[in-house]
Amino acid sequence: MRISYTNLVDSASAFTAIEATGFPIENVQEQRLSVKWRSQAATAQTVVIDLGTAQTVTTAAILGHNISASASTISVLSCADASTWSTIGTLVHNADAMLLFFTSTSERYWEFSIDDPLNADGYIEVGRLWLGDYVTISPSSLLDFTVVKRRSDMVTFGKNRQKYAVPGEDWRRFEMSFPPTGGSALTAVQTMYDTVGNHSSFLFTNLDTDYSYPIIYPCYVSLEGDLSFQHDKRMKFSYTLVMEENK
Repeated sequence: MRISYTNLVDSASAFTAIEATGFPIENVQEQRLSVKWRSQAATAQTVVIDLGTAQTVTTAAILGHNISASASTISVLSCADASTWSTIGTLVHNADAMLLFFTSTSERYWEFSIDDPLNADGYIEVGRLWLGDYVTISPSSLLDFTVVKRRSDMVTFGKNRQKYAVPGEDWRRFEMSFPPTGGSALTAVQTMYDTVGNHSSFLFTNLDTDYSYPIIYPCYVSLEGDLSFQHDKRMKFSYTLVMEENK
């Protein structure tokens, strides 16, 4: 399991991007994915992010987007001087979260490059751009977990069982149980909880880089409830993480 919970984009000192009126690039710093940056066209869009100083990054993501599966370019680049760019990698298309893990790279300037000329909307739209580090939760919850598909439909019934409903949104709830854990792994979990609490959203993937199971595909989530530890033996503790998908 990998979790990335600090987004360096949120504290970036400057952005360079072409914006449609009313959809500024700074919108990618907003936690809600419904608040979008939008380009003026779907072809050859680049977003350059100045982190202020060189920062270590191992995770890049694009969330809340309208990028189509036919996009010719969805890539991440970096450089030290905003002029000589090196390609870090290409993101695999997914309708929800697109996530890329890579070898630790420390640079000041980062670029997302997107070219989607056949996009039916005629523009690129993104709710969140993400650059950060990830932590590995080990031992992981590879077997003992539950995924719940939830919906926010509003449903009422009349006295004769006549149904009145307003469709809502769907999202996933992850209930992950972990075996006895100690040492640095347990400290990492506590640090993550102390940082994000129930208030901040983060990236989570249960199978690291295996994206072949859509029900547990990488997800933008927040923690639900308290984090409790049950002592097992020799100062090792089992615990549970409950996470719900954010939109």
